[in-house]
Amino acid sequence: MKKSFLNLVAVCGLSILAVNVYAEQGSKGMDMAGMKMEGMEMDKMPAKPANATSLSDGEVRAVNKENKSITLKHGRIKSSTVEMGPMTMQFAAKDKALLSNVKVGDKVKFTVENIDGTATVTVLSIQK
Repeated sequence: MKKSFLNLVAVCGLSILAVNVYAEQGSKGMDMAGMKMEGMEMDKMPAKPANATSLSDGEVRAVNKENKSITLKHGRIKSSTVEMGPMTMQFAAKDKALLSNVKVGDKVKFTVENIDGTATVTVLSIQK
């Protein structure tokens, strides 16, 4: 009886230890702070040109020409530097001219790129 109880305690202890180690590994999975990045000049890599396959569909929800921003309800976005699922989100516009003819409710095709850490609309065309 004593031996069975000790075996049970040992198994439970090892199980708790294994779960704790697994949980600790999961929290460190995306930490790249100590990663050496010599020779990896990401800012000097050429950007892929926008093409028909990189255009995403969206609907204009708001336009702020003064702040050069646009809010789009969009489907999946996949460009050379940005990938995200469908949602409604405010984006910076690369150029104020992109917003000159667009209005709330317009259906648009657009491209979003990461420019200095900001998701930025670089191509925008109204669909008829």
